[in-house]
Amino acid sequence: MKAFVALCFTVMLSFLLVPNLSEKIQETSATTDNMVNQPVTAEERQNTKQKIPQFNENIAKEKAKLFMDALKQEIDANYKVIKYSTKEELISHLKNYVSEDIAVYYTDGLFEERESSLYIIPTELPPWLEEEQPVDVKQLSDTSYRVYQKNTSDLYGTYEITLGYEYIEEEWIITFASVD
Repeated sequence: MKAFVALCFTVMLSFLLVPNLSEKIQETSATTDNMVNQPVTAEERQNTKQKIPQFNENIAKEKAKLFMDALKQEIDANYKVIKYSTKEELISHLKNYVSEDIAVYYTDGLFEERESSLYIIPTELPPWLEEEQPVDVKQLSDTSYRVYQKNTSDLYGTYEITLGYEYIEEEWIITFASVD
């Protein structure tokens, strides 16, 4: 009998509480619906748009230098690269500065894998941007630039280098390189 009375009491109590609970759920739901159905203002849209940092000569030179520095690997007396054991590991690191195509191109030309290790091929670094020389910067779009520089060296003579930069995953990355 006590169980029956407890059950009846619970049922009566639920009739008193459920309508109030239901109203609160509907209020919360209506508030959420109003927030979802509100149009996005131009200011809100602008705040959510990705902010692209200004590209300039200093950024171009810095990114080019970082890439060249990354290509200069510490080696032992037998030209074995100390920090990386495969081209894939080195390419993965170089992709912080350049596209995968460029990383693969330079890695294939300057390194070789043998005996389960990575070795540098003893040679000069390729022609590249000179930090002390000015560059011409041409904007192609908000996220794409071309950088041009004419240089002269004893090894390569007179050459013009063209580098393409794109803003990818919140970084300026070199995606194009040409030497004429």
